[in-house]
Amino acid sequence: MLDSVPPLAALVTAGSVLLLTAVGVVLVVGYLLGCRIWPYANCPRCNGTGKSGAPGRKAFRNCPRCKGTGRRTRIGRRLLDRTSNR
Repeated sequence: MLDSVPPLAALVTAGSVLLLTAVGVVLVVGYLLGCRIWPYANCPRCNGTGKSGAPGRKAFRNCPRCKGTGRRTRIGRRLLDRTSNR
């Protein structure tokens, strides 16, 4: 009984850890490259319209989060800007 390998230990090998690490690095690099090319995303509060107000009403004001632009800087782009300015 002591010589048997637990199922989890049998799945975790050096090759699988290396593969998961490589896939993670590729995903992060791809996301940061996308943030470099497309630095802005739609504002989640106003859904990219830049307007804030009651639905169905004529009165509106500029969205306070994006200041009426409808865009926000992506998190990855903020990270790139912070590291490149140093």
